Amino acid sequence: MTVSPFSVVLDEAAEAIEGAAASLGYKTGSVRGAMGASKGFGDISCSAAFRISKSAGERPADIAAKIASRIGKCSLIEEAAAEGGYINMSVKRADFASLVLRSISEAAYGTGLSGIGNGKKVIIEYPSANPMHPIHVGHLRNLLLGDAVSNLHRLCGYDVEVEDYIDDLGLQMVIAVWGYMRHKEKPEGKFDHWLGMVYADANRMAPGEGFRDELSALAKRIENNGTEESRLARSIAERCVRAQYETAANYGSYHDVLIWESDILGGKLLGRAMDMLLERGVARRETEGKYNGCTIIDFNSIKDLPSEFGGLKESVKVLVRNDGTPTYVAKDIAFHMWKFGMLDDPFRYSKFIERQGNGKPLYSTSASGERMGFGNVYEAINIIDVKQSYPQSLLRLVFRQLGRGDIGNGIRHLAYGRVELEEGSLAARKGISEENTADGLLEEARERAYGLIGERLKLGEEEKGRVSEAVALSAIKFAFLKMSPEKWITFSWKWALSFEGDSGPYCQYMYARATRLLEDAPMPPKQDKVCKVYSDGEFGLVKEIAGIWEAVEKSCSELRPSVMAEYAGRLAYAFSSFYESTPILKDTSDDERNCRLALVGGFARAMKMALESLGIEALERM
Repeated sequence: MTVSPFSVVLDEAAEAIEGAAASLGYKTGSVRGAMGASKGFGDISCSAAFRISKSAGERPADIAAKIASRIGKCSLIEEAAAEGGYINMSVKRADFASLVLRSISEAAYGTGLSGIGNGKKVIIEYPSANPMHPIHVGHLRNLLLGDAVSNLHRLCGYDVEVEDYIDDLGLQMVIAVWGYMRHKEKPEGKFDHWLGMVYADANRMAPGEGFRDELSALAKRIENNGTEESRLARSIAERCVRAQYETAANYGSYHDVLIWESDILGGKLLGRAMDMLLERGVARRETEGKYNGCTIIDFNSIKDLPSEFGGLKESVKVLVRNDGTPTYVAKDIAFHMWKFGMLDDPFRYSKFIERQGNGKPLYSTSASGERMGFGNVYEAINIIDVKQSYPQSLLRLVFRQLGRGDIGNGIRHLAYGRVELEEGSLAARKGISEENTADGLLEEARERAYGLIGERLKLGEEEKGRVSEAVALSAIKFAFLKMSPEKWITFSWKWALSFEGDSGPYCQYMYARATRLLEDAPMPPKQDKVCKVYSDGEFGLVKEIAGIWEAVEKSCSELRPSVMAEYAGRLAYAFSSFYESTPILKDTSDDERNCRLALVGGFARAMKMALESLGIEALERM
């Protein structure tokens, strides 16, 4: 773990302002929260004078001027001045640059940039794609958001457990099994694509006259452990998930454990969860009327019901239907009781994939296997589309009614909007066209990237293929992640594969340019020497490098990888401006060359961390 250099400067500036104010008889309290980066004069701005003026009875501008004049010598602050009630400070460029470059050189890749997580365990659940069709571009957004959020939490010192909830029960799975049983042709090609076609065909037939009773009977047999139909359903779902994880691996996405919905039922986790809700009065079993025989939550019985639950068409939420079948919400409540250690772990685990691309196995709940230490976390982050906001709010409400507001507050929903390609939107039930699948999108990206790389670079075929693959993934990932999660995306090849704008390939190109400079240098920069910053362009790059700590922590705490993508774009632009305006290897003194190469090295480390946090490879040659 390293400390943000900008935070060090703010702490020193706050101490200097508090000391100067005290010498004038002003009571300030802590002014740290009133400080930030300056958008005008200097590098730091403090608004504390406005707060002081309320008790001192003086104009903020007069107070700021007095305090600024009393600020003495500081190790990192060059000067202070007042402007319109603000106290503005500029830093000692050489000392700050040396601090930034030393700090970034000590930061560890992948982990250890920030310590705000303090080793706390967090479960990040995604992408929860239904196991009856290939991953489409909507679920791809889920997958890429989950990967980035996981990476950012590791950078901030959290103990991260990555889980995937597999919904292998419910109507969609029943229709897929029904279609599979009726289909006479053997599976061909990648199984998830073939099953998706079967599912789409079955879904068109299923609502037809005479099929409802057949589907209802099949659903009961599938949910009854030990039946031939339940075994078939699990086999089909597992085969589909394996194919989906081939896709995930192609995107560099890896998980720790799969939790199957059928195992939540089979392991009696659901029954224990419902018993707890009944015992504590959060739910009740109706004995008459419309909900006779159902286990329900009655919103009318909840005091201080949050406003989001007002105005509902019905004041009752069914957890278990009168035929004994649980709703999605009931299973999700049980699942989260397990996540937070409220219920003993009933699961056994076996290896679903022996060795993933990251070198680790993927475990799965199973009928047989061993006990393991999954679950029991501090915080659970659920990456689910924005349409699931109400069930997530209901989940938090249930835990607060159980007297576990800590768990309710620890359940966080990263809601995301839909994805469209320039050619149009997608609808799984009507069949997912190949270009709307994650597989199809990556294949097209590879072809387009290969053509662009061939035009720009003279590389051998093997190297061209490797670079094209990395650029293709970069183009997709950056385009999906740079938008705020709740916004809709219309994916555009023109912008995604641009080498001259706010894109993944552009950031990769700037990184590769930096590594070439370092390779061409007559000797590596000496990090122990004070870095003398000679120009605004150089110092602008220093400040952008220093911004990685804030970007990582904000992106992590707000669950917004878009913050990190925006930072990477700014960092790339700052380096480009520095590169174009500043001699680095030629026409420089030894001290200038050393400082500027140190800046290049600091940029390269910061950019590599930024890209890798987004799941993008930092290419050294392109």
